[in-house]
Amino acid sequence: MVHKGTKFDWTLAEFDPAVVAEIVAAAGVSEVFARVMAARGVDSAGAAVRYLGAAVDPLPDARLLPDADAVVERVGRAIGSRELICVHGHDDADGVTATTVMTEALDQLGASLATYIPDRKTEGHGLSKAEIDRLRAAGVGLIITVDSCVSDREFIAYARELGMDTIVTDHHEIPPELPPAVAIVNPKLPDSRFPYRYMAGVGVALRVADLLLGELRSEFGPARECAPWCGTRWRDEALALAAVGSIADRVPLTEDNRSIVTQGLAALPATERVGLRVALEERHMWGRAVSPEEVRESLGPLLGRSPGDEPGTQRAYGLLTARDPDEAREVATALFRRQESWRDTATTAWKRVRGQLDRESDSASQPVIVLETEVPVGVAGYVTSRLAEETGRPTIVVAPRDSEMMAEARGPAGFNFVDAFSSMRELFIGYGGHPRAAGFSIEPERLAEFKERMSGYAVTNPPAPPPRRVDSELRIEDSASGLGAELERMGPFGQGNGRAVFLARGVTSDTLAVAEERGVRFGTPMRIGERATDVVFKLRDSDGVPLVSVVDTFAAATSHARGG
Repeated sequence: MVHKGTKFDWTLAEFDPAVVAEIVAAAGVSEVFARVMAARGVDSAGAAVRYLGAAVDPLPDARLLPDADAVVERVGRAIGSRELICVHGHDDADGVTATTVMTEALDQLGASLATYIPDRKTEGHGLSKAEIDRLRAAGVGLIITVDSCVSDREFIAYARELGMDTIVTDHHEIPPELPPAVAIVNPKLPDSRFPYRYMAGVGVALRVADLLLGELRSEFGPARECAPWCGTRWRDEALALAAVGSIADRVPLTEDNRSIVTQGLAALPATERVGLRVALEERHMWGRAVSPEEVRESLGPLLGRSPGDEPGTQRAYGLLTARDPDEAREVATALFRRQESWRDTATTAWKRVRGQLDRESDSASQPVIVLETEVPVGVAGYVTSRLAEETGRPTIVVAPRDSEMMAEARGPAGFNFVDAFSSMRELFIGYGGHPRAAGFSIEPERLAEFKERMSGYAVTNPPAPPPRRVDSELRIEDSASGLGAELERMGPFGQGNGRAVFLARGVTSDTLAVAEERGVRFGTPMRIGERATDVVFKLRDSDGVPLVSVVDTFAAATSHARGG
């Protein structure tokens, strides 16, 4: 049953009362808490115990990853023959943390190593012919990608022609044709036996690192001194990086991701990684519990907006791998200054794009917004996301870069850019991403055809956002029962694991007065008229005080008539 709220459509989650009773008995939680867990797919007492044990539960066996045997064999052969391995990264927080995790795992095995992180402003996404030529000239025999390249069929084929093998580790959507790599590790592959599909690029890198260390450590040892935070600290330090990259990339904080982020955030305040510690100190986050929101707002942008000084370098990677505190502080200071500069650039770009949209009157009648602009590539993703959120439509911002056009695409739930771009892939130099956040590069002369075809696709495949979910019914006055503190056990909260959503029926001004007398506080003032109103709200604990935030309202009579 769909309820039409003032802002959104809502459905009330269903659950089995018998399962709720099992969860209460096994996990020692309240009935309301058990109902919320059951509404979110926790379907047994054992699953509830595992859910609440995210801080200590082991992750699935890394040997279940796609092409696990091929990865171990090829990396082992490269290490044994002293073949030069290049870890190819991606210049956002997910990609930089993934590069660091993979490189340091290989370093512990004594591999001969190089790294390459292309700058998207000057080199684009993924591999390129120029990069491959540089790597071949440097003597690289094996490329291991992280957080990228599952769609780079042409360039991986070119690397093979030059005698270089490639192992792809990625988490993006699977293209119609896979590249000719010796191994492709992506849990989204149709034949994957790995039980979880939605890890970030750094999550996949962490599990490949687990695989390699587990299978090859007894055969190979470090040929040189590794970073001091490796060795016995390795797992905690890698989990801390994986938490940062996963939060920054906004992957759903469910199942494996929830365990990675929970354990990584617990390890973060005690990190021995010099650069990460300096960054935390600069933002007054060192030595205390850190929330996903703080990571997303402070560390994510810091690591994701930091080009290098020459092709293949990256200052954020240098910060994470720095061993000297003075060097780390110097790099961190430069990155924080660049972050401030980025904010200024992004604000200017947003004003320009918003004004341009207002001037182009035909955009209002189009099913998808495709905006050509001079916006710097480094802020294109930000302005595209903000424009898509404001308009509620699929939005693509296209900006020039050298002889190509680079595009960022963002859209509402229910619209799939990967499917859209796959249907016209012959137009692109390269493309990739997620259903709601993707990108491509294209030759300028093909842009007009793209606009026409994209508009046609959006007409025949309009966004169909699903209704939002209410987890359970709850009287607002019952929020004072200590439930808010108990609900904190569902954290860390973020994409795919938001705070519990409740429905209170027939709320009146008297209801609110009773709730306030019991100690409930409201994040925003609630104005209830003479008629009873059904209220959708979230509940959190604020230093021992239950805090209610109203999300939506709808007429109580309408809700009751539909059966709620």
